[in-house]
Amino acid sequence: MQTPNEHISLLTDLLPRYRSVNTLYTEIAERLTLSFDAQYCITDFYTEFHDVLAFEKAVMNTLLSTDNEKLTLIISNLRTEIHKNINVYTANKDFFDGIDTINICAKRHNPLKIEIDGQLKNTNKLWKELTQVRNSLESASWQDDKIATQRLTKEEERLEQTYKKEQEKLKILYEQQKESDNHASKYLENVFRRIYELGCSFISLLNNYFPIEKENIPVSITEISEPEQELQIEIEPDTIFRTDKYKNLLILEQKLITDKYLNSELHWISIHENGKPDIKRLVTFLVALMDNKYFLPRKDPKIKTFFESRYHISIGQNFERKRREPLLDEYKAVFYDYPF
Repeated sequence: MQTPNEHISLLTDLLPRYRSVNTLYTEIAERLTLSFDAQYCITDFYTEFHDVLAFEKAVMNTLLSTDNEKLTLIISNLRTEIHKNINVYTANKDFFDGIDTINICAKRHNPLKIEIDGQLKNTNKLWKELTQVRNSLESASWQDDKIATQRLTKEEERLEQTYKKEQEKLKILYEQQKESDNHASKYLENVFRRIYELGCSFISLLNNYFPIEKENIPVSITEISEPEQELQIEIEPDTIFRTDKYKNLLILEQKLITDKYLNSELHWISIHENGKPDIKRLVTFLVALMDNKYFLPRKDPKIKTFFESRYHISIGQNFERKRREPLLDEYKAVFYDYPF
């Protein structure tokens, strides 16, 4: 069984790493250049923290096991750093996305190259000396010059031994160079957009579990929710979503918030002109997710329950198959600019 400290460790590890990455982002944007060391740190950050489900579980466990004052401070600081990261990226999106990270890796500072060039020069020089001695030895043998033959034979043996040692040194350097290239190959990808999408997912989850208090919330938002006791069933995302699709949903939800279908607390707030909840638009969105293979097969009841609980609204019979099918073409017009 995990301890409270283990629950909170992912979040406390993530916070200083976000700060470090944000410092790198600012420096990169100001200098308009990316070093391999910065690419190394940024990629390692994404690799270590890209698991959205692990983040959500850490948040849930922390929510249950940490005192409120400590939790509020951590979440507030983390939210601030994530927003900073998103803002720096969006302000410099074209530059960040256009960085040729493959070239950055290829042109990284590599002291081994200097060593290899020097060792190769020494090895080639010895090979030339050895070749000359062998030619002289062959000539002395043809002339039956025994004294020269004896002297050149010893010189050939000495150069052969030295040459083999230098060859071995060169081989070791080439192996080290191969290891360095293999290591650098892990950092070829430009992950700036991936980190932006990750940040959007994190913010969506934080807003879901730790809503920001807002003034003047329309009364109609609370009116569209069903009684709380009917929305208490919790369904884990990984029981209905295909691999990585839940992460995509979190990105789509940021656009739903921007387009005012959802508010920051993930309440479905889209309404008809008569003031009633626009359930059809929500079902249309779910149809889009289904058509784009977001869900595991035969999960209709769980899908309905999941989104009723998540968006604080009752979908009712509107999610029946016969009512969904006419919306297959409609979603492409309504959500035409959504990156499903």
